[in-house]
Amino acid sequence: MTNSNKLVRGMLVGALVGGVISLLDKKTREDVMTTSRVVSTKIKGYVEDPALLTNEVKETFETVKGSIQEVSEDITFINEKVKELKETTPQVMSLIQETKERFIPKRD
Repeated sequence: MTNSNKLVRGMLVGALVGGVISLLDKKTREDVMTTSRVVSTKIKGYVEDPALLTNEVKETFETVKGSIQEVSEDITFINEKVKELKETTPQVMSLIQETKERFIPKRD
């Protein structure tokens, strides 16, 4: 048996043992049962009406698409502000230098 097979087998055994040990807690068992019922009900609904799954996937896709669009617009806005700041900074520094030269007498 190769090392990768031993690794995979060890990971599976560890996951199984961890899962069994976690089920010793009553709250965890209740949560697993509740989640299993919800998932089972959803799967039955999808089997009876596949369009339901299609619609949910489309809605999720549209939500993600909208979020990506918002992030893209935010990044564009930030890039524009950074560009403005880069253009403005030399002008401000020049103005500060001119003001300094006018109010602070030169020492000879």
